[in-house]
Amino acid sequence: MPYTADRSRGAVKIMSLTLEANLELAFSNLRLAEAETSGGKAAHATELITKAILAHRSVLQELACIPDSYEGKRDLTAEATRLLEAIQFVERRFRAL
Repeated sequence: MPYTADRSRGAVKIMSLTLEANLELAFSNLRLAEAETSGGKAAHATELITKAILAHRSVLQELACIPDSYEGKRDLTAEATRLLEAIQFVERRFRAL
């Protein structure tokens, strides 16, 4: 749902907090995936990596709905980029095993 002028600042803040929580969860999934890989549980690791990828896509879609003027958007965008880099790192490690 695109941002409209009538959406309150409070609603944007709630979206921002939700995105932060989704990013934190995705990073947790990646940490668990690394542990599962080390423990020989490749199927579960793959599932966790997939969840992180889906969370990243969702975050990008929601970020598009947040106005550029929102002061926290830059930080959320940077964190989404960091998540993508972490996903790529974990995927490379997973494939190397």
